[in-house]
Amino acid sequence: MEKQVNADEFVDRFMSGSLDHLKHIHSPVKVFRLSEIAPHLDIPIPPIFFGYNLVVHLTKGYFKHQIGPEVYTVQAPAVLISNYGNISAISSVDKLAQGHCVLINDNAMTALFREHEILNIFSVSPLLNLSVNENLDLEALLRQLFNEIRSKNPYRELSDSLLKSILLKVIKLSDANKKLTRRQEIAVRFKQLVYKNFKEQKHLSFYADRLAVSSNYLNRCVSSVFKKSSKDIILEVLIMHAQLLLVESTKSVADIAYELDFTDPSYFSRIFKKITGMSPTLYRETAS
Repeated sequence: MEKQVNADEFVDRFMSGSLDHLKHIHSPVKVFRLSEIAPHLDIPIPPIFFGYNLVVHLTKGYFKHQIGPEVYTVQAPAVLISNYGNISAISSVDKLAQGHCVLINDNAMTALFREHEILNIFSVSPLLNLSVNENLDLEALLRQLFNEIRSKNPYRELSDSLLKSILLKVIKLSDANKKLTRRQEIAVRFKQLVYKNFKEQKHLSFYADRLAVSSNYLNRCVSSVFKKSSKDIILEVLIMHAQLLLVESTKSVADIAYELDFTDPSYFSRIFKKITGMSPTLYRETAS
């Protein structure tokens, strides 16, 4: 199956120029200025399984970013969040874009935040447009975080506190700080579990058992929150990873279908086209 892409690999594969200053930052939390990244990106960047939680605060410019099956046009001032487990791709970017990009190791998220806070972060809409004042407040926090993490003697407790303040601020701005209802909590937990277990577990009964609810109740929760069935969510995650396999490997469409446990390659192709808008073959040709 596909391999996670770390930050150094991303620089090597998808950026050009003298970029040693962006590599070898061995920290569970990494912060970069967009002005260090945007001019060097080799666009378009095909779908990759990026091994981090991603927060991008855009203060100037624009970019177009795919998260899972959805494509978001991000126009400053805005925040884009992509949780660990998503497939990401970048189709266009303003080379003069400014702001910050934060990469957060999944273990660092668990260490920093209580479970209900992680659920709230996971429920934040990927794209959040900001007012002028909201933008300035976040920019000040991110500059502090950047300066602390990039200092000669970073103070871990301070950088952790700044990161937590940034994400809690995003939660507050998105109205995701309200206490989740029972149905919302189950639906969000379900989506988290799918991202982490879809390779081995594709049946709804597994997720219902893990969440200690019936399959019918789980489906009602997911449908009410995401306006999609539980099966649709699982299929979307599978197709998301099929996109990656089509770009990263030379395997046939049929082999990819079988690898993802589709018993009928024709059914796989129909689902793929329904979700992405094109056939697997055309997608591979377009992304190459």
